[in-house]
Amino acid sequence: MKKVILITSTYNGAAYLPALLDSIFAQTYPNIDLYVRDDGSTDSSVSILRDYQSRAPEGKRIILINDSTNDWGNKGAHQSYHYLIHAIPKADYYIFCDQDDVWMPEKVERAVSHMEQYPDTLPILYTHNYYVCDNDLHPEHTLPDKKDISPDAMASVNLAKVIMTGTWAGVGMAQAFNHTLKELAFHTGDYNPSIAIDCWISWVVAGMNGALIYDNRPLAYYRRHTGTYSSGDAGGFARYKDWQRHMNRHCRNIIDGIHEYHRLYGSMVSAERAQFLELFDSKQHLRKFFYPHRLRSHLIDEFAFRILLLIGKI
Repeated sequence: MKKVILITSTYNGAAYLPALLDSIFAQTYPNIDLYVRDDGSTDSSVSILRDYQSRAPEGKRIILINDSTNDWGNKGAHQSYHYLIHAIPKADYYIFCDQDDVWMPEKVERAVSHMEQYPDTLPILYTHNYYVCDNDLHPEHTLPDKKDISPDAMASVNLAKVIMTGTWAGVGMAQAFNHTLKELAFHTGDYNPSIAIDCWISWVVAGMNGALIYDNRPLAYYRRHTGTYSSGDAGGFARYKDWQRHMNRHCRNIIDGIHEYHRLYGSMVSAERAQFLELFDSKQHLRKFFYPHRLRSHLIDEFAFRILLLIGKI
């Protein structure tokens, strides 16, 4: 039975943690460890984790890594997950989760069965559909169906578009990946921990011609609180309002991501991808503006990004 490690960082999530932990204990897959780092909560999050830790069912464990590191400080979400990914032991598969989501019982089992279709030596990223919900977990919609991308097909994927999209392969709570991808994405070399970890892993699987698996069955309830930022999941005017509000963070994620990607993988990718990385890791704003390939799927997004390139935001 292959080992699966779940990875989450908690922060003042006492109102939502029990629902997540109940759904993890209800998973049909029988060999799961949940590694948690609490990011300086001031509520009862840690007490809740200890309570569930003491009564985990057979085949499932909760490991609070703060107990071994004695580091209870607030690092922020990106840095906390980055810290976690380097603290966990080796497993066959890894799955991110958020403290406020609720999983379907078959989520882990389906992730494993889908990833097992490829050899372990390939970098594999799995992502699934989900119910986008309000604060009280009332479903609002799911995402459009997508198709898998095989390693052969991945060679023709536009890395520029992948990176500019950010969460090109789904948000973190819907992602699972194998050990080969973990090593490639997080142990090739140190990189800026402010980069969104779910974006980074999708960029790596694309540039390294790995396999991307889309499971179109909704397997979780994804809670969007008031003020939640995930522009790829918002629709209509709300999407652009969100994006504008967080534009600087979004642009910084792209700039830092391209620089680090160029530094770590520039010599490992195809010539076309290497040229893109070299150009966009420079200050040649006019050349970036006239980059000959599409950067975004929607025309209004494309226009907005071209302007950002011209004025030096990206």
